[in-house]
Amino acid sequence: MRERFRIKKSNEKRGLPELLVQKKGSICTLVINRPKKRNFLTPRFLLKMTEVLQNLSREGTVRAIVIRGSGDQVFSAGYDISALPIRPSSGMEDSLKETPPLEKALQAICDFPYPVIAMLNGYAYGGGCELAIGCDIRIAARSAKMGMPPAKLGLVYPYPGYRRFVTVLGFSRTLEIFLTGRQYDSQSCLNMGLVNYVVEDAKLETFTYDLVKEISENSPLSLRGTKLALYKIAKYPILNREEEEEIRSLFIQSLLSEDIQEGKRAFMEKRKPQFKGR
Repeated sequence: MRERFRIKKSNEKRGLPELLVQKKGSICTLVINRPKKRNFLTPRFLLKMTEVLQNLSREGTVRAIVIRGSGDQVFSAGYDISALPIRPSSGMEDSLKETPPLEKALQAICDFPYPVIAMLNGYAYGGGCELAIGCDIRIAARSAKMGMPPAKLGLVYPYPGYRRFVTVLGFSRTLEIFLTGRQYDSQSCLNMGLVNYVVEDAKLETFTYDLVKEISENSPLSLRGTKLALYKIAKYPILNREEEEEIRSLFIQSLLSEDIQEGKRAFMEKRKPQFKGR
């Protein structure tokens, strides 16, 4: 009986990883693989995602990442709240000072040098909604819904999460989303800026990978520099001299690159450029 319980308890213990990594050329798909648990985010999953993103960043061969949930109904129903500390304990305050697994994963998405796209193949609530907001672009199926329910759970959300939503949505929209705890349909999400696109469910995958392919064929130098510069500006609207110089140096490097020469040749020859990231 004990062995049977352990088999049911975890995807990984059944030989089914909670995170699937699927590479195809320069595009990589990360799948939240807990369909029977509504793709809840666990600390183990989030730490594994962080590790995978950091490894892909070091390898440098992937030009775009898609994050999606397994199945066709759920992106992620949120963070596994059973993993949250409820009762005070002697080591609880010290443990809460550490960077939470969700924040580590979101920082790894931000630090990944190339675009990360959330394909919302179903509803995204709580931590699942923040995981989507932490991606660079969000594409939602018509049936998708999103929401942040901390107010309905008695939770004051961590500061980096509030800041992330304010950066993407603005102050007023963020207040509404967190104060109401509502679930928003896909059209409302599009109107609010929670997602970039809404497409019919049957066309979601094709639309997403067409966009990802288009992005991945652009200059790696431009993709890296644009993401780095815009994230710095979003985080620090007034840059110090060192940060301004860093962004200016990226501009100068691009002017001296092989990529810009190839881009010019391709434009004159009316063909697709073949960029090498140099």
